[in-house]
Amino acid sequence: MKHKYGYTTGSCAAGAAKGAAYGLLQGAIPDTVDLTTPSNVALKLSLIHRKVGKDYAECAVRKDSGDDPDITNGCEVYVRIKRSEANGIRFMGGDGVGLVTKPGLQISRGEPAINPVPRSMIRNSLKEVLGKHSGIDVSVTVPEGKKLAKKTFNGRLGIVDGISIIGTTGIVRPMSLDSFKVSLLCGLDVAKAAGHDSIVLVPGSIGETGFHRHFNISKYQVIQMSNFVGFMLDEAIKRGFKNIIIGGHPGKLAKLIRGDFYTHSSKSKPANDILVKIFKREKISSALIKELNDSSTVEGMVEIIKEHNVMQVFDRIADDVQLSAERYISSKANIGTILFDMRKNIIGVSKSFKDFKDW
Repeated sequence: MKHKYGYTTGSCAAGAAKGAAYGLLQGAIPDTVDLTTPSNVALKLSLIHRKVGKDYAECAVRKDSGDDPDITNGCEVYVRIKRSEANGIRFMGGDGVGLVTKPGLQISRGEPAINPVPRSMIRNSLKEVLGKHSGIDVSVTVPEGKKLAKKTFNGRLGIVDGISIIGTTGIVRPMSLDSFKVSLLCGLDVAKAAGHDSIVLVPGSIGETGFHRHFNISKYQVIQMSNFVGFMLDEAIKRGFKNIIIGGHPGKLAKLIRGDFYTHSSKSKPANDILVKIFKREKISSALIKELNDSSTVEGMVEIIKEHNVMQVFDRIADDVQLSAERYISSKANIGTILFDMRKNIIGVSKSFKDFKDW
């Protein structure tokens, strides 16, 4: 059965912003707008709300998650834009969009929880319609946002009063369907058919882009596994792969140390506690442990560790991920682990990874 893709809250906001830009420029708003996502997928988005005021315009787009069981499916994302005396674009927090209250996230404390890629998409949408503009205030609102946020990890991350506007590709791919799991197997089959004995399994774009940036390897050897780590390891063993690298961000891969080989946030809690245990084991100072405990995200921990120049601890984390994966497959293949930060820099490698870096 073919699975249906959806689009992110970031795409909703960018589409609504584009419609509002037409309203601000022309005084009239179309029924639909065209949007090209960062993954180069073209969308035609219906504008379910259109309003033009004296010095502002606003639109809304309804989120469609496709076949993914996303809690934000069907929510409405409103964007109001208003000309401003200030230079550039300012993002304002509307009702139902969270406020960042802790450091360590991609967005600074005190800012609305609109992630970098959606911000860039909104800017591009405005520029496409308005061209060069002196100043625009952008307010994003999700009427059901506060209610939906209670079903997310936002509270634990220090994001209060609403959801985050997210998405790195603009597209929602079904993550929890058997049909999607079957589609992942195509990557394994293509690599095997090409004669490769070694593969790299990555949760998503961070691991994939990071690995290709740092290593000269066939694109067919780097295979996305989404959250289905155990499933893909099992299938890789069935196909006889001898060397398997697991690469990605420690926020995702450290969950394997806990024994979570299905890593979706609906089933697997954040990895902060796992990392703190390892930091303590590696004799990191109590003062630094306290600072790490105060970080709401794993990426925040990475930045703190960088500041204190003890990055070697991530090699030990990579070792632990490697060991957990070896146990899972009963050592039926060579396993190595490589960890990247959000900027796709290498921050940790396991002992076995060092043995086959030069494939």
